[in-house]
This record gives sequence, C-alpha cells and structure tokens, in this order.
Amino acid sequence: MDLANTLREERKTAELQQLEKKFYQQVGVYLAAMEEELSKIKNPYSIETQILQDTLKSERSCVKKLIDQRMKKILRKVVRNASSASKDDSFSNMTEEEELIYSQMLSAITKGRTSILSQIEHTERPLMCKKDIDQEYEIVRLLDSVPMFIGVNGKNYLLSKDDIVALPAVHARNLRNKKLAVEVKIER
Repeated sequence: MDLANTLREERKTAELQQLEKKFYQQVGVYLAAMEEELSKIKNPYSIETQILQDTLKSERSCVKKLIDQRMKKILRKVVRNASSASKDDSFSNMTEEEELIYSQMLSAITKGRTSILSQIEHTERPLMCKKDIDQEYEIVRLLDSVPMFIGVNGKNYLLSKDDIVALPAVHARNLRNKKLAVEVKIER
C-alpha cells in the first residue's frame, strides 16, 4: 500500500479521488501488519527496527493528512449541496465511512439552514396593507417559492408558493415574466 502516493494524488485535484469502499479498513489491516512485524523483531535498537518504526510513523502521518484532505473536500460538497435547490446525494469516490459522514453533515447543515431561514421568514415578511401600497408597488400571488432576495427598497423577501405580497414593481414584473407570480387585481 502506497499511502504517500495516494495522498499526493488526492492533493492534485479539487474532487475526491477514487478509493475502494473499504479503503480505511484495508489501511487498518496494513498498519496492524506493520506493527505485528515490528513486535517480532528481537533487537529494538537494530537498523531494521528503526526503518520499520520510521515507515510506520510516516504511513500514519500520511493517512491522517489524507483523511484531513478528503474531509475538506467532503465538507465543501456538503455546503454546496445544502444550499442548492437540487440535492446531489452522489457518493462517488467516497469510502463507506465517508458516505456516512457526508450524510450526517448534509442532514445537520440542511436542518440548521432551514431553521435559520425560517427565523428570517418570520421576521422579514413584507407588509401587505392595501392603504400602504402606492403606485411603485404591485400585488402578486406567488405560483412557486423563490429564494430570498433583497428588494430595491432594502427589505429582505423570502416568498413561498401562494403568498400574496406587495412588491416593488420591478420585482413583481420580473417574477411575472419568469412565470413565478401572477398579478392580483384589487377592486376599489
């Protein structure tokens, strides 16, 4: 097993390199075999012992750096997918242990993000009183949810399907043009 080369290859790209599903189990067996070989050497001060100890230390260091490198890549993928509308649950090139870590982190970050956004939603809803609406605003009903945006009036808008809101005219037109909203007519 060449852990130094595996680490070198992992560092070359932003994407996870292909490892076998049971890679870490194989590394465990490999390191245990080296430790067993070391324990069988009679003279603890021999050159053979020193070489084997140095090799074991180096391999342990490589595997720790490899884990750190891969965790950074997995974390970036989690953050990217947690904020994406379409969740990419692809476990390509991940080991069994990494798949579990990815799933747990994605779940935690998605729940946390949803919780934060729900707090914003409750505090930043636009006012919808008919008497406060002037000619620069239009009333629309949302046909689909839209991501939060900051309006030209400086307010944050987080809109869900079937919301009826008064929006600055420019945003109302944009949403209608994208077939995300329809105009609501108010009879006077």
